[in-house]
Amino acid sequence: MARIFKGQTTIKNIRKWIEQAIVKQYDCKSEEASLFELVANSLDARASMIKINIKDGILEVIDNGEGMNEATFKEYHDLTSAKKIGQGIGFIGQGAKIALTFCSKIVTQTQTETYKGYSEWQIKGDEAPYEIHHDEVLDLKHPGTKVMLYLHPGTMSFYTENRIEEILEKHYYPLLDRKLLEVYSGKTPLFKDERQELKHYYFPYPKGVKFFINGKEIMKRSLQDMVRNKKEISITVYKSPKARGFFGLTTNGISEHLQGVGVCTYGKVIERTWFKKEPRDKEKIVGWIEAPYLIETVTTDKCRFQEWDKKWQSFFRKAQTEFSKWLEEIGALEPPKRPESVFSDIEKEINSILKNLPEFSFFGQVKRDVAIPEETGESRELGEGTQKVQGTKGGPTEGGGVSIFHGPEKGKAPTTKLGKGPKAEVKPRITRGGIRLTDGEKPDIEKEAWFDGETVTINKSHPAYSKAKEDGFLNYHILKAACLSLVEFILGKSPEPSWQKVLILQEKFFRLWGKE
Repeated sequence: MARIFKGQTTIKNIRKWIEQAIVKQYDCKSEEASLFELVANSLDARASMIKINIKDGILEVIDNGEGMNEATFKEYHDLTSAKKIGQGIGFIGQGAKIALTFCSKIVTQTQTETYKGYSEWQIKGDEAPYEIHHDEVLDLKHPGTKVMLYLHPGTMSFYTENRIEEILEKHYYPLLDRKLLEVYSGKTPLFKDERQELKHYYFPYPKGVKFFINGKEIMKRSLQDMVRNKKEISITVYKSPKARGFFGLTTNGISEHLQGVGVCTYGKVIERTWFKKEPRDKEKIVGWIEAPYLIETVTTDKCRFQEWDKKWQSFFRKAQTEFSKWLEEIGALEPPKRPESVFSDIEKEINSILKNLPEFSFFGQVKRDVAIPEETGESRELGEGTQKVQGTKGGPTEGGGVSIFHGPEKGKAPTTKLGKGPKAEVKPRITRGGIRLTDGEKPDIEKEAWFDGETVTINKSHPAYSKAKEDGFLNYHILKAACLSLVEFILGKSPEPSWQKVLILQEKFFRLWGKE
């Protein structure tokens, strides 16, 4: 005889709470978020088959994963519980919790080798009661989980077969890509020089994953077969490979939700990016990078990375460098030009201001331990986190610039080791940062300027540029546009950006400029 457990949340005004505490975190519709979260739970449960059915106002997501034990099944209904960042691409029950706001009820069945049960869950008034029937399932005949969403009439039209397939493409294309799926399942290496230590990163689904929509298997053409000018890349951290992928150009363009480089963890596309570049034929650029070690840096909605996280910032700089090199190789991005005289003067003004703004210290003077080549120094191998400064005595290019490494990972100090490297001595030294200023023409974007971490590009195609030049206010326009692009970049690294911070930083910047 089945045991029945009746549960109730203690949260009042539950619908509003779900919308504010959970749904608000997502930049997409609740229906989309719910579906890709349900799929994420199936993948975390090591499912090799995920079936999505839509019929008569009911959406079903069925998998053959590990299922939930009794304790986990109870936690599934706890609105305040969530999987910790870094433990998987899904949060327990998140898809069902979101669905409560647009469903009349949710029926979930789960089964393992030692447990089975099903539940009914719904919002009634200001509460969300649920009833778990232990030791009994309705129609689930194998280990795994089946979630049935009984949709409100206003939501039924959202879940068409085409819409469901589009959501899967947007969030899980690497697992629909026939060649990349073989990489994730371990059947074949992505590159010929695949190294042994990468295996535990790239084989999260040893049995593969098959997706079905109303009985039809969904498998997509491989991105690698669509592109030309392909460049394979590898991202390392302390000489250990952590991520791999490629960039390429499609011949005829591609769907908007597939444009850009998809940075992924375990096959889930977390973010599509052009690494703050504005290349030509932007809509034809595609790519894929699998970086499982970044799982700890994803935001709660799993559609972005935490820009203020040091791991993400380190990855971004390295990937951006590779991306920039590739763009220059294929002629899609010209190297920054030396600024004209008007730009040169304003560039100096901006860098002078940045030195006196603590919030912009990333671009100012930085005191670091650096390895300075010396004729009488000891031979050393320069460890990660130690800068080798060119242009010093015994250096490779006296009078040259400074090559900056932005520091080691947390908990690892800059080091040097005795070895066969250049003769050097570690000394504290002030290294100069600063930004560069140039111009470009991008009539297809609305920004007055954009910043990629090194160079501010003023958009000469923007109507405000022409107007400012005509009225004799071009210098001020350039300064203002550069300031806003830098503020946008800085606040992108803040866990809690706000329009108030934008105004405060802008006011500080122009107050200092007025004193110049």
